[in-house]
Formats: sequence, structure tokens, C-alpha cells
Amino acid sequence: MNLWLQKVDAKLNNLTPVYTIRADGYAAQIAAFGGGVKSLTFRGAPLVETYDGFPPLAAGVVLAPWPNRIADGTYTWRGERHQLPITEPERNNAIHGFVADRVWECVSHSVGSVTLAVNIAPQAGYPWFVRLVARYALGRDGLTATFHAESPHPEVPYAFGWHTYLTAGGAPTDTCRLTLNTTTDVELDGARNLPTGVERPAQFKDAAVAGLELDHCFSAPTGVRAELADAHGLRTRLECSGDVRWAQVYTPHDYPGRGRAIAVEPMSAPPNAFATGTGVRTLPATDWVRLSAADTGTAADTGFFGHGNVEN
Repeated sequence: MNLWLQKVDAKLNNLTPVYTIRADGYAAQIAAFGGGVKSLTFRGAPLVETYDGFPPLAAGVVLAPWPNRIADGTYTWRGERHQLPITEPERNNAIHGFVADRVWECVSHSVGSVTLAVNIAPQAGYPWFVRLVARYALGRDGLTATFHAESPHPEVPYAFGWHTYLTAGGAPTDTCRLTLNTTTDVELDGARNLPTGVERPAQFKDAAVAGLELDHCFSAPTGVRAELADAHGLRTRLECSGDVRWAQVYTPHDYPGRGRAIAVEPMSAPPNAFATGTGVRTLPATDWVRLSAADTGTAADTGFFGHGNVEN
């Protein structure tokens, strides 16, 4: 287990605030710890994996100012080399940014929405101040999460991710099927989970989750879209803004109370982005992710995936 995960041991009592919002058949719990979604349901059926205590396996937390891993914690930005703390020592990586284990402040809270914020102070390896604001709002289209980052400093490197675990109404994960609009597998090495430089076609359309063993990065031509469907046609959908073109798909066997689970983690940059420059933006930057339920019987190819709908 890496140092970052040790700090959020799910067995400990979590006394940080959780904010409940409701609208149009949806209900969500938004956690101050990690600034993310603790639960989301539609007419009582869960759309994401939930938890007690602290988020296990990084469930639902926000990843910024970078998602995923940076090799050796080192990168060069505008000609200056930076060294981040190593938070995944067994792989000698810096992982998942600075805000996933922070307690976010509540800016506003109403029946159908909540806005949280967190400040990233200048620190070793990242000498810039950043303010990140997350607004979660429920409506007929589901839960829309909008993430806005800004800084008084010019030319600040930034990337965003969200560690979401999907579920189709709580059905056993291995009875479900997955569709993604991703078209490319960004190959990761087996030792450190970092890109090898090789990319190959990777296509998922109504693919059985059973048998998938993934901790892989995939890219899409535009914002990531995903759909997880149970055997009866109940579907959970994830849709992202255009810059969120990568997803880490992870299928652990040890999610508490569930066993097998599937994370579809939207990201605005792939692993090792600060070192390679791929997907890295300067601030200000705004991203959004929407989670929703599709009506029973809705087919995966009815337009939600558009030209990105591909076959496995």
C-alpha cells in the first residue's frame, strides 16, 4: 500500500462533513474529505460505489493538480526542474496530487447543489498557489460536477482527475457490461504503471466486465464517455467535457463490501503528464463530469456515444 492510501485508511472513523443534495429523483452525498462523491442514487438505485468511514481505494476523491503518477516525482516546467514528494514509494512515483486527502471547505449548500473549495499552497515540487472549486448540482440530467482551478501566478501547470467507481444499480460488477468511447490503449509498464510510449487500438462496446483485469489508461478523441449496464438494462452513464480525454480503468477485487469493482477515472491528462507535457494546461482551467442513469432498455448506441461508439 502506498503512503497516500495509508493516510486514508477506510477503517478509521471519518468525522469530516458530508453534504446531502436531492433533485429530480437523484440523491447524492458529497464528502468534504477529498472533495468528491460519497454516494449517488437515482430512485434509490446506486450509480457509484459508496463506503463507510474514509474512501477506500481512493473512491470518489478529486485528483489535482495532477492525476495518476509522475515518474520519480520529477518534471521540468518552463526550464526549471521540480521534485515532488514520493507518495508511492514502492514504484518511486508521486501519485494523485495534493487534494485527495484534504478536507475541503463548504462555500455554499442548497437542496440541490453544494460547492466545495480547497487551496493548494506553494510547496516542494509545486511552488504555486492554486484555488480549486468544485460545484456539484443535481437536475434532470443527473449529477453535474464542475471543477474550476485558478491561480494568481502565470503559467501554472495543471491537470485534473476524479476517482469514480461506477455501479449499475448495485448489481454484481462481473454481471455488468461496459461501453467506452475510448479508442486507444496507452500502454503502461507492469512495474511502475507508467506509459511505455506504445499506443494501440482499444475498443469497448457492450463488453463483459467478467474476466477484465485492468489498471489501464485509455484515451478518447474527445471527452470521455462511459456506460455500465446490468443484465436487466439498468445503465449508469459518465460524460466529460472535451479536455477530459483520458480514463484510467481499474478493476480491483477488494472493494469493501463488494469485492470486484470497476473504477472509470476521468482525467485531463494521462499518467506521467507533468514529465511528458501531454495534456498539461495552464490556469485558469474548468472541467466538468456528469453522472446519470439511463432508462431501462436504452441501448448503448442511441447517440450517447456518437462516432466514438466502438466494438470490443
